[in-house]
Amino acid sequence: MPNFDKKVFGENIKKFRRAKGLSQENLAIAINKTPATIARYENGEITPNAEQIYLICNELGIYEYELFDSMQKINNLENTKNPFNTNILYLYYIAYYPKTKKYGKGKFRLKLIPKPDLCKVDFIDYRKDFIYLSGYLESDNHIAVFVFENYKENNLRFELSHIIVNIARGTNNLMLGTFHCTNGQYIPSIRKCIVSKKDIDFTDELLDRLKITDLEKESLNKHDILYLDITDTYTFENE
Repeated sequence: MPNFDKKVFGENIKKFRRAKGLSQENLAIAINKTPATIARYENGEITPNAEQIYLICNELGIYEYELFDSMQKINNLENTKNPFNTNILYLYYIAYYPKTKKYGKGKFRLKLIPKPDLCKVDFIDYRKDFIYLSGYLESDNHIAVFVFENYKENNLRFELSHIIVNIARGTNNLMLGTFHCTNGQYIPSIRKCIVSKKDIDFTDELLDRLKITDLEKESLNKHDILYLDITDTYTFENE
């Protein structure tokens, strides 16, 4: 079992702090310590406790394990994959509500958190900061894929969901996508969704656009495969 090296640990704090563009004073203010304490952390003279490590990592946008790994590659946060240039997205889809046993308007937020090696994403309530799922974002110039799993490790039900969004024509208008998930009985489903950088009203017209079209039903009957069209954004772009 390798020994804990306080000096390497401190050097990693310094590297990630500089990569974020923060001074020792900036970091000290963020975690309610003095610049002298930060200097002692980085010089390996003292080691922060668990609470301070959590606060440091939260401010630097890294995971705790990255401070212990001397081989971790330090990436510039500007290179993190986030094609949306915003930290909050709004998600709209037809959701099932177990209490009423009905389908209705589901509106949530996607919180994007840049990390040195990826872009972390939390699936959260629209009104409260309650996290339902947590995951990461992968994208290119055509699609963005959000991959989610249980937010809490001790969740009684295993969940693994993903959202695929068409961003080929830009990200400033409404973006069409598909939401793949399971219900409480582990029955998988796929439904249309809309992602927006703006907080818009979930109107009945928007709800209608999330319903399966006759052409999509015809495709299902013909091929036994449900092809949901998320590429035709003409009606969205011309409003």
